[in-house]
Amino acid sequence: MCPSPICPICDAEPETVEHTLFRCPWTRAVWFGGGKSFWTTDLVITSTSKWLEDLLCGNMAKETTMEDMAAIFYQCWAIWKSRNAFIFSGKPLNPKETIEDASLGVRDYLFALFKGPKTSTPRQVRENRWTPPPSSVVKFNIDGAFKSSRSLAAFGVIARDSGGTAQFWCMGRTIATSAISIEAWALRIACSVAMELDISEAIFESDCLELINCFKDSNSSGPWEIRTIVEDIKEWANSRNWSFVWCYRENNKVAHWLAANCLSRNCIFSSDCIPPTLQFLLDSDVMR
Repeated sequence: MCPSPICPICDAEPETVEHTLFRCPWTRAVWFGGGKSFWTTDLVITSTSKWLEDLLCGNMAKETTMEDMAAIFYQCWAIWKSRNAFIFSGKPLNPKETIEDASLGVRDYLFALFKGPKTSTPRQVRENRWTPPPSSVVKFNIDGAFKSSRSLAAFGVIARDSGGTAQFWCMGRTIATSAISIEAWALRIACSVAMELDISEAIFESDCLELINCFKDSNSSGPWEIRTIVEDIKEWANSRNWSFVWCYRENNKVAHWLAANCLSRNCIFSSDCIPPTLQFLLDSDVMR
């Protein structure tokens, strides 16, 4: 008796590679929940090999980062493993578990890739990791990305406690007149969130020295395009224990990734599901 070519999971279509990885109803939940739906569900994938060729060498290649490729391949692998466990072991399909399996694979891959070889030669280097705030204090890291040719900008905000656990994060696009104007807008969003969450003790950290200097001098409100924002924030900070601190770009990796990722692909992730690359950056900041 010849085995049926119909998908044993949905019993609706022939079990081609394209159906197994992308079109079977349960896999759509995996792609959407895993944060890579913009590579798959928005497209009609009729040939996996052609799709991969376009991803690596075609029109999509310029928008595809190394982290994107890792996430896509690990998600395909996790879907295949879940499919086999369902067919051969009777294990129920669980999109959330499949997403978590793929995310762990990506995090391990990125850690191995960026960890680099150990060296026994002592070197004087500056600390290039995020530093946690004191207990009971929340630290907000903010960053902006600006594309002057189109006046297009994006911001990223991440709030963490003394243990490095993310309390809040967001990203978004807007129109801006300059790089410092989007940096100021990101700081305004962070301060607004702190007020909404009734956070009276907070550190706001940015790698934009010009912006932070506005809060070191009580008589300075910065360039005209950010003056109103700076004055508003100073008024809010008067009744709260807030401080504004400058940091190196290397110490601001998470906020920078949020802003840059949003600007380059207009990709806004749900705060309920942390993308693998973001989780890797959060983990690497607290590893010692």
